[in-house]
Amino acid sequence: MPAPQSANAPLSDADIDALADLVDLIDERTDVPVSLEGLDGFLVALACSPRAIPPEAYFPVLLDLPDGLATVFEESADEARFLALVDRRRNEIARALAAPIEDLADRRALSPLVMDWQGLLAELPPAEAKRLQDAGIPPYAQLWAGGFLLAVEYWEADWELPAGSKDEAFVDEMLDPFYVLAAPPDELSPEERAVRREDHLAMAIWGAYELREFWLDRGQGVRP
Repeated sequence: MPAPQSANAPLSDADIDALADLVDLIDERTDVPVSLEGLDGFLVALACSPRAIPPEAYFPVLLDLPDGLATVFEESADEARFLALVDRRRNEIARALAAPIEDLADRRALSPLVMDWQGLLAELPPAEAKRLQDAGIPPYAQLWAGGFLLAVEYWEADWELPAGSKDEAFVDEMLDPFYVLAAPPDELSPEERAVRREDHLAMAIWGAYELREFWLDRGQGVRP
């Protein structure tokens, strides 16, 4: 049995695959769609929120189950592995958002776990790619942004600013790229559709950095 990883160890590719498998297992046993991408967006929102939210409070929201993970896994080892990987990813996200970066190409920058569906389709045999397309492929980063907004909207009261606050427009501006990514493409304006989804994602990532700093400057927020 491999030695357990430190809680501060970043996720390797093998760890990400293992987490994805566990998320798929959760998805099979819950009534709401759960994805690795959505989970990652959700965790990013928690890292730049006005206050810290503990797992016992956020898993019921993510899974839409009053008791959270309590009845999801049949094997305790699977639950322990899932919690350990999520904890490491949360720490990894927190370190990335706290890093003083000037370029998203910086190795310390936040790198979302977003699925490149088009790249995957290009690598598959045509028949398999068509089956996947027919089943429905979400637009790039839509699930990630949706996971982020799930946390923001559930804890909306925490995000509210005093009436008449001049900062409300700033917070709305930082959240706007997430709403663009989460929206059905046919609901976007021509101006929004003219911008590549990769660029909307980059704006959303910078928004996460700005939101974290905003709440910390107000004496709130989450520190790593």
